[in-house]
Amino acid sequence: MRRLALLTVGGALWLFLAALPALADGGPHVSTINNGTMGISADSCAGCHRAHTAQAPMILVEDAPALCLTCHGSAGTGATTDVMTGIQYTLSTNATEVRGSAVLGALRSGGFAQARIDSGNAARVAYLSGSSVRELGMVPVLAAGQDVTSTHMNVNDPTESVAWGNGPISGTDNPGGTTTLNCTSCHNPHGNGQYRILNPIPTGDGGTMTAAASPANVTDAALPAAGDTRNYTVIQKQGTQGNDSTYLLYASQVVSGGYDATVGDYFHRKVPWNLSSGTNDAPNGQPATGTFNAVAQTAFDTQINAWCSQCHTRYLAVSGAPYEESSGDAIFNYRHSNTSNKPCTTCHVAHGSNAQMTGPYSATETFPGGAAAPVGDSRLLKIDNRGTCQACHDPTGTITVGTYIGPVPSPVVP
Repeated sequence: MRRLALLTVGGALWLFLAALPALADGGPHVSTINNGTMGISADSCAGCHRAHTAQAPMILVEDAPALCLTCHGSAGTGATTDVMTGIQYTLSTNATEVRGSAVLGALRSGGFAQARIDSGNAARVAYLSGSSVRELGMVPVLAAGQDVTSTHMNVNDPTESVAWGNGPISGTDNPGGTTTLNCTSCHNPHGNGQYRILNPIPTGDGGTMTAAASPANVTDAALPAAGDTRNYTVIQKQGTQGNDSTYLLYASQVVSGGYDATVGDYFHRKVPWNLSSGTNDAPNGQPATGTFNAVAQTAFDTQINAWCSQCHTRYLAVSGAPYEESSGDAIFNYRHSNTSNKPCTTCHVAHGSNAQMTGPYSATETFPGGAAAPVGDSRLLKIDNRGTCQACHDPTGTITVGTYIGPVPSPVVP
């Protein structure tokens, strides 16, 4: 069933209780409640469904995404996550509301209307990896939201659009199948124990998009420790109080009374980002628990690559030298690799980005196949123009170890 209950959109959920055993379920989106294994007297069904007076398909009180936004929108109080402006609030002390008044931090996936990605102040430092000089990038957090320049779906008017790269490798000039996305295209509102309650087989509504035949489960993302505030932000350390110097970025993430909402690293390739080395593990997406597990992180990165490729089939390129090897596809021929430590979420957010594409090449970049794109479309990237490339690459081969490029003065790093 699609368009079911009160869904958490993109990379954000309800703030859920630490006692719940499921990996990513929360609020009313708990599989063990909605499948009856914790008792048959569940109340949450009535939050979204009416047996005889429903006003939307699937006997919903309202159609998605409007229904989802009653809790997860900018005016909602039923969830700590606001997917429209890309922020998470603290937990309310009011028993009738979930959302508190203070901002906990910026959502990892940006937002559908605004995002707090400080795309104009990205930084990179060169470090020695074995005998090679590598570049390590980071993207800080804005104190206030900016209007997005690209979104994964139009929340206000979901219409049929292209799932770029959907379908098999082909010699035909086809950019991908079409479909209408909704919140439930990607998420299971009843809960399923997957990371961010992601559907193992995401599906659109109508159109010509080819749905995947087998599931891509995303389960290798560790739960926070008992008692931790469940956060879906780019803040790396998840303890409710205290100060762990191992996971500091720019400045202390935890201040008196709670988190500093303006810290974190959207690029999230190495944690913590620092000016001296790139030896720190735990890039991208894995919810930190205070101690990172590099093996689990690799598994998660592989899983999220597979999940994104359920729709964007022809984007995925394995490790090695795919930039030198033709895929045989008419459009997606030579491709950047998606390796275990550089998954899709290294470069892109899932909901919406406020990155500014104003350069003469970036601003007028066409869609795959050559169709005209809106001027300045950011393609869900995290850095202005094509700074994403610069964050990892030195094409000149002249950068020396320790060279820093970024905001002045440079960040204070422990």
